[in-house]
Amino acid sequence: MQYRKDIDGLRAIAVGSVVLFHAGLHDALSGGFFGVDVFFVISGFLIGRILFTEVAEGRFSILRFYERRARRILPALLTVLLLSYGFARMLLSPLEFADFRDSLLATLGFASNIYFWLHSGYFETANELKPLLHTWSLGLEEQYYILFPLLACVFKSRVWLMRTLLLLAVASFAWAVSSVAKAPDAAFYLLPARAWELLLGAMGAVWASQHSLRDAWRKALSLLGLAMIATAVIGFNARMPHPGFYTLVPCVGTLLILVAYAPGGLASKLLELPPFVFIGKISYSAYLWHQPLFAFWIYRYGKQSFATFSPLLIMVTLALAYISWRFVEEPARKPATTPNKKLALYCGYALVLLATVAVPQKWFAQQHPNEALQALNRIDNLYEYFDFQKNIRNGVCHSVPMPARQANGCLEQRQKNIVLFGDSYAASLYQGLQAARDAQRPNYGIIQLTDGNAPPFFTPGSIDSGAALSEVNADKLKAIAAIQPEKIVIAWMIFGKNSTNDPQQELNQLNATIDRLGQISPHSNIIVVGPFPHWSVSLQKNLITYISAHNSFPRHMQQGLSTREREWDQFFKQHLHKDKVRYLSSLDALCDASGCLTSADGTVQGLTAVDWGHLTQAGSLHLVQRLAPAIFE
Repeated sequence: MQYRKDIDGLRAIAVGSVVLFHAGLHDALSGGFFGVDVFFVISGFLIGRILFTEVAEGRFSILRFYERRARRILPALLTVLLLSYGFARMLLSPLEFADFRDSLLATLGFASNIYFWLHSGYFETANELKPLLHTWSLGLEEQYYILFPLLACVFKSRVWLMRTLLLLAVASFAWAVSSVAKAPDAAFYLLPARAWELLLGAMGAVWASQHSLRDAWRKALSLLGLAMIATAVIGFNARMPHPGFYTLVPCVGTLLILVAYAPGGLASKLLELPPFVFIGKISYSAYLWHQPLFAFWIYRYGKQSFATFSPLLIMVTLALAYISWRFVEEPARKPATTPNKKLALYCGYALVLLATVAVPQKWFAQQHPNEALQALNRIDNLYEYFDFQKNIRNGVCHSVPMPARQANGCLEQRQKNIVLFGDSYAASLYQGLQAARDAQRPNYGIIQLTDGNAPPFFTPGSIDSGAALSEVNADKLKAIAAIQPEKIVIAWMIFGKNSTNDPQQELNQLNATIDRLGQISPHSNIIVVGPFPHWSVSLQKNLITYISAHNSFPRHMQQGLSTREREWDQFFKQHLHKDKVRYLSSLDALCDASGCLTSADGTVQGLTAVDWGHLTQAGSLHLVQRLAPAIFE
């Protein structure tokens, strides 16, 4: 099969888009994640071309096919997994290591896409902290290639093969479009909604083997394809439904370049530039290395440090990619260099070492004599330990439709009423508000209108349930209009999924919502509760790091504390000035010069944050106790 430099150039664009997007260049490459879709189409085209040719010539062997896949995928993957495992042992807490262990085992079974789909809820670890998250695409591809060779063998007629591929691709695409709104995580991670991208490449391989275009058409279509990929990578963003109609743009663009190969055309000249070809050759290793390298850096040094050092980490990624390509990938692909026995021995040794992942991390951590540190290390699930779902009334009053809130008593009114409006950060204030009410203000009703990933805005985007953010908040405004509460308490996570990530834009959206509230409930006083302290990864993780170094439990701490929240807090203090609106600073209530409060009572049970910022019951009680006079006055 003829080698095409332009395909390596395409791979360079794909991996570069993904790596730079994950490195934080969301403004310049807001659709960088579409690089994975480019990879899918390339894979479908190349594997399809090889497989269809071998079947047509009568020399296809299923064993040889899977041997090639193993040589291509396993050596570099196992190398990255081994080194990631070593860093995980050194850096992760027992809780974090348990997540890593499960994802590693899923990766070895080429089922990590299913694993990450099952663990894609709002209260799971943030994506940038999952070292093996990127392996979801490998799992999906290998599931596809379990089934795909059967099609090539059964439908030897190119006409029937093409019809079958088209039928399956249309069905898969329809599945993606229909499920992306209702079950976006399933659509993103699972094969039924992604198979059409690989099938698109396979159809391109069939078509290209039977048809040829005039040179002018090939040059024009290749250039159009490159422009389509650039449009997706630069112009699209994560708020667009994906996979779906928008995903067609980079996928069809990739297909055009693959089937309309135009040597000497502008697109080919660009893609065949030596830097692109070089990065394309090492693209698989670069893809494997970047996520664990980025994730472990954030674990160890925090997101702000990552933003500063991300250019260096990109260079390290490329260096590691070259080394593993040169000394692992290339030799493993050649049976003459690496016979099957030698390859099997390496994979066997790697799997034996990786099997020790089953040894619990707490066996290592419990050797430290500090009791608080041991207590922190023994927590296997923070949300269960702090009974968080019950505390925010998840599934009862939080993240449920309005009729369910009514049926569950969440809209019960008293002589005076406070509406809690926002996302899960707002929901974590409920325990504190309830305790303050029950202690001295029994005439107040507390009405909870909160949903996961639902800041109090009317911007494009969807909440955890898949419903449109603007529609959900419109329903809440209808409820507020009917209640006419004395107070409306607003809170949200400033860097959440549907945040603008800009304080001025956020203020503009907040003011727009406040204006709407003033129109529908003119006598209500609005209280905006400012950003909560935000810890890198989790408060637990930073306490483990601090106590390990100082052998003492800090009441206030700077370790792992983000400074962005203080910047936004100051901005809101200076600029949020509207009638009947009062701004309350959470940071003023929880923090001092030495840092922010870690525990309400100096114990592990009294930790103030469940994860990176959601309040525990103790944290909620402590914060609201200090804000209560302003809220209930």
